[in-house]
Amino acid sequence: MPSSLSRRRFLTGALRAGAGAATISFTGGIAGVPRAGATLPAGVTSAPGSPPRFQRFVSRPDLRPPGVWINKAPAGSGPGSPSYLFAATITAPGATYPAGAQPGLMIFDRGGRLVWFRPQVPLDVEPFNFSVQTYRGKPVLTWFQGTLGPGFATAGEYFLADDTYKTITTVRGSLGIPCDLHELLLTPEGTALHTAYEHLPAAELYNGHAMEVDVATGELVFDWSCYPAVPVSKTYTPGNADYFHINSIDLWPGEARNLLISSRNTSAVYLVERSTKAIVWQAGGKGSSFEMVGPGARYEYQHDARSLSDGSGFSVFDDASPPSPEHQAWAKTLRVDTTNRQVRLVEELSHTTLPLVVGSQGDNQLLPDGSHFVGWGSAPYFSQFAPDGTMVLDGRFADGVESYRTFTADWIGNPAGRELAFVVRRGSRPGELTAYTSWNGATEVAYWRVSAGSSTATLTEATTVARHGFETAVELTASGATEFQVTALSIAGQPLGTSAVVSAS
Repeated sequence: MPSSLSRRRFLTGALRAGAGAATISFTGGIAGVPRAGATLPAGVTSAPGSPPRFQRFVSRPDLRPPGVWINKAPAGSGPGSPSYLFAATITAPGATYPAGAQPGLMIFDRGGRLVWFRPQVPLDVEPFNFSVQTYRGKPVLTWFQGTLGPGFATAGEYFLADDTYKTITTVRGSLGIPCDLHELLLTPEGTALHTAYEHLPAAELYNGHAMEVDVATGELVFDWSCYPAVPVSKTYTPGNADYFHINSIDLWPGEARNLLISSRNTSAVYLVERSTKAIVWQAGGKGSSFEMVGPGARYEYQHDARSLSDGSGFSVFDDASPPSPEHQAWAKTLRVDTTNRQVRLVEELSHTTLPLVVGSQGDNQLLPDGSHFVGWGSAPYFSQFAPDGTMVLDGRFADGVESYRTFTADWIGNPAGRELAFVVRRGSRPGELTAYTSWNGATEVAYWRVSAGSSTATLTEATTVARHGFETAVELTASGATEFQVTALSIAGQPLGTSAVVSAS
């Protein structure tokens, strides 16, 4: 690794093992507490304690997202950093979801302030892999919703929603095999790559598929399966029917549209040729096509393998779950030298202050400016690292909460008017009032204009205040007023939406 890049390390703990072998589990234990005497990253002022169990809003008592804590360096997250963070919050392995909190899809800003929350309904299915992608030239929200089996989904589908948060289409499985939670990648061609798991009773194993479907028609475009392309003997989890465990798919740069596929249980990343479905090369694991050269080039039980834009290598989130000899987890970038048949580490990053247990899941998102945004999987943490490796954002969810992957992205939300909520509460003294207003999912509101009057016909502006977080509280002194209304204004002062007229209570 170049000397100009310092290593970022953190401690990891045990992955729940099955029958003498390490296997992915959504029910294993986790922990996450500050280490005594830990050295904090430059600019970060304190190690995170657990946030409140859930957030409360007067205007939206029906929304109770889990608490979020964020700390960052005084210099901030970088001028080019995306504005928002995206998570699908569920119960962490071996934990209990915070009492009173709701699981669901959550968008929040870099201060930890909620922007949008969709509680998970029904509760017998779980949300995963919530992110922003592009479909037909427009940004969309995508997420999985379904039921889990032994480390993968046994039923479910992916949803695509537009900027109004309305579902525009879904992606289901093909060949009688349901979509899996681990991956949905929308392509410029209007297709979707997704993982799927097929039970093969005769072989006593699960066959991991990389499928591509036309989003508009649901037609199957491409299908690659790990069995028998990858021998069962390559697994590091003998006795586990899910010997391969496919957990990410990415397009390799180039007109051939070859696929980069990550296999957790063989600790390897594969490049698959689209036209022949043959394996071009295997990086890592048993029988690697390349020598893994130097400290840190190896990885074990990795997730989220992504090709570099120039085709020179790939990134991974290296879980390094036990029984890995690493005993640490890393966000890694690796260079592939196909001429000399070598893979070398370019950069590795990990949390600097917390003895997190990362038994499964996680992501390593490379941003255009060279930053990395890392979701720590089964531990309730997420971080951003500047191009020089400095951790510039450090955050966590409430105890008992995890997100399979956590992302950062820009987003413009224009929710339906029915999501604009407004209530007015009377104070302890005559004429004292407090208005509470929010618009779930709206990103363009800069100000709230509150109007008051003795009737709907006599409403006039009482005050205009800057928006403050998800819910803004507005102190009012409106003697004789009985009716109230709020209007959301843009940064230019243009009306975006108006609430119904309400009375004080």
